[in-house]
Order: sequence, then C-alpha cells, then structure tokens
Amino acid sequence: MANKNIAIFTGPQQGLNIIGNHCYAYSGTVAVTHLNTTMLDFTTGKEYLKVVIEPHGTFSQIGQNQISMAVTINNNTILHTYWDASLDSSMYDTPTLLLIPPLSAVTVILAQASGSDKNMQLTLTGRVYND
Repeated sequence: MANKNIAIFTGPQQGLNIIGNHCYAYSGTVAVTHLNTTMLDFTTGKEYLKVVIEPHGTFSQIGQNQISMAVTINNNTILHTYWDASLDSSMYDTPTLLLIPPLSAVTVILAQASGSDKNMQLTLTGRVYND
C-alpha cells in the first residue's frame, strides 16, 4: 500500500504548513492595533513558493481607518500598501501574488491608522516548487 501525505489541521498559527506541493498559513483572528501587528512569520526551506496573500476582516467594523500591510523577505520590505477603508474595499478584492525564494525569512504585518483594535485575519495559500 502506498504511503499518503495526511494533513492534520492544528489551528491558526503564524507558521507555514506544507502538504505535498501546496502550502498555507492562516493567522487566525488577530486584534490589529495602530502598531505593527505580526500576522505571519516563517522561514522557507530549499523550495521556492508561489503564493497568494489575502487580508480578511469585517469591512463595516474597520470603519474609516486606514489599513496597511507590509511584507518583508530577509528583513527587506518588498511590499507596503495602504487601503483607506472609508473609500476603498479593494483590500478584499485584490489578492497579493508573490514569488518567495528558497531559504527566506518572511514576515507579514498589518496595522491600522487609529481607533480601537480591529479583528483581522490573513491567509497565505500557494504552491511549492522544487526546481
């Protein structure tokens, strides 16, 4: 009988999970403050990744705050984007596509401009490539 990869979901965490040639990371619900709030933090292996990163949250709860997302690879900011929630709900319509090189330390941070903490989630899903 052939061995099969069996995935056991242990709940949200900041780390990267790999099943066969697919990967995912789910932050779970995190109270995002006006300070940088780490949503995902992991180091890749010898493979490279092609991923989609998507922030989630209740748009009406965000109100008129500005939300920012920053992605760093090996302590270099490669993406820093802002959404004005009072004018723009595109943060929920436009996923961020990234190619992540092997042996990379990756951090994804969300922050809000002001006001009380906002419950947000972040998902990363994608494909693992060995060559």
